[in-house]
Amino acid sequence: MRAMELSRQLKSKRVQRGLSQDELAEAIYVSRQTISNWETGKTYPDVQSLLLLSEALETSIDELIQGDVVVLRAAMREDAQKMRWLTWGAMVASVLGIMFFAGLTAAWTDPSGIGALSKGVVAGLAVFVPLYVLGAGMAFAVERIKKRHDLVTYQEIAAFSQGDIGALVRDAEIPSRTHPVLSMMAKVLLGIAAGAGIGILAYKLLG
Repeated sequence: MRAMELSRQLKSKRVQRGLSQDELAEAIYVSRQTISNWETGKTYPDVQSLLLLSEALETSIDELIQGDVVVLRAAMREDAQKMRWLTWGAMVASVLGIMFFAGLTAAWTDPSGIGALSKGVVAGLAVFVPLYVLGAGMAFAVERIKKRHDLVTYQEIAAFSQGDIGALVRDAEIPSRTHPVLSMMAKVLLGIAAGAGIGILAYKLLG
């Protein structure tokens, strides 16, 4: 997101208040380099940082980002769509991995010559592992998008998906932000898939 209104307003208001980048950084608990990146448009602050900036500079969030709203909404809509597709992709990859592994293991019981593993187990693993890695990669990509937008509550995820900046700002102050969040179904399925694969493999090797 390279919206220039925030960078211009941020530097202008910091200078008006006689604050150095170091002083502003200390006031909102970030590094001086982070302030520099915001002022040059290299990066964009998350919702919590916007709240802290508005307090430190005694201004409103609307005034800081009013020229950036269109850019923010477009970026949010684009990434929200990516999140949905990546989440579904991670779930589908996990389910397919489990199905192929279970099906091949049950249908192909001939010895493979690798320990006590059957040919079905070996073939199942050959299909399961790539699908699991693919699903894990998609889940990781979702987490990166969430982190980039500071999405840490169910309310924020919903607001983000609808491109509702106002709701994001309101929800940034609720207590649930400070607690561990959001165990997505994709991550659960990936965990189940990994556990099932490891469990069956261990049973076959030790059985």
